[in-house]
Amino acid sequence: MHWVTLNGLMTFHAIVELGSINRAAHALNVSQSSLTRTLRHLEARLGGILVTRSPKGIELTAFGELVFAHANDIKKQVGRAESFIKSHHDASAQLLRVGVVMVHPLIPFCKSIVSLVEKHPEFRAELRFGSATEMLQALQQDNLDIVLYYTLTGPEAEGLVQDVLAEEEIAIFASPSHPLADNPSPSVEDLANARWTLGPADVSITRMIAAVFDDSGIPGPNVAIEVDMIPLRRAITQNSRFLSAFQTHHVSPELANGKLVRIRYPLEQERRSIGTIRVGPHSSLTRTFVSILKDRYQRELGRSDEGE
Repeated sequence: MHWVTLNGLMTFHAIVELGSINRAAHALNVSQSSLTRTLRHLEARLGGILVTRSPKGIELTAFGELVFAHANDIKKQVGRAESFIKSHHDASAQLLRVGVVMVHPLIPFCKSIVSLVEKHPEFRAELRFGSATEMLQALQQDNLDIVLYYTLTGPEAEGLVQDVLAEEEIAIFASPSHPLADNPSPSVEDLANARWTLGPADVSITRMIAAVFDDSGIPGPNVAIEVDMIPLRRAITQNSRFLSAFQTHHVSPELANGKLVRIRYPLEQERRSIGTIRVGPHSSLTRTFVSILKDRYQRELGRSDEGE
């Protein structure tokens, strides 16, 4: 279709939709005389009068009603084309901005990010690490597309869309050579007689272990090495006869390859879910990324359950 005709049809549609040439001129940010000329050119090209003026505004002629129906269909098609082009540009923007609060299992997360950019070379990822407050604020300010953290509940979750990836569970672990490795029902006394490597006293996992002893009235735990860095503490536990406690998904590879075993002492706890958080519906990028995360977490954490 010739551009003058398409432009004229959309101008004509606006005039009818808004009910007057004046309002249409204002909405389209053109002069009334320019709009009138466009309408007259369209009428000349189509060979008929489309509208007449009346005290109430404009009125469609019978020919105008027929043309307006077609103009309405064309406008819808143009809208669909614009939406498609926008989604294409959004997809080709390529950049996925991920905010990470380090409560997720490191290895499955890294494998997921690598898988995203290897399987989809049109995508690239930008990772930002920080506190939950920093990452969630950046998400709300549209500086991030998605955040990896615990799933939120209550007022904190209002206006956010979340996907659960795995359930967090804290347990006690040791190397396979530890005396408690084969004990089917260790007691608090057994835990008190062991030496430990744990994080600082104000860390939630350390507080949980301390509560086990406080509730039983038995002194402990006997911490030989205090270290805040989880990978280092994990390595110390593998290569010593110290007990430690971790979120189970943080030690899934070590459980799968037999470098760590779970000590069969039940810890009372409220489990939390780890997942992804975003604002609004999925983009093609976030949908693809979450799908990869879910698949990877299920396989990685599933193997850890089987290894226990």
